[in-house]
Amino acid sequence: MNGVHDNNNNQSMDLQCLPSLCRGIYNRVAQKVGCDPSYVSRVARGERRSETVSEALRAEIQATWAKASEGVVETFDKGSRRRTRAASASA
Repeated sequence: MNGVHDNNNNQSMDLQCLPSLCRGIYNRVAQKVGCDPSYVSRVARGERRSETVSEALRAEIQATWAKASEGVVETFDKGSRRRTRAASASA
């Protein structure tokens, strides 16, 4: 069901990780444009306006969504970044 679980326990666990995912996106955008992640967060919430941050945020969200859609998971292993494929239901 498009990543949403029928089990209420699993669904609440999935939703609890959203703030952490957003922080990661905000941190990556902040590094790209050279500002503070809290400023990116404020732009995302509409409290501040910045076309540069908005465009970088849109691009990062689209890239993250594309990776999630194709099942690519990025993990950190002793400081090195590697990409792995998530296990599919057909495997």
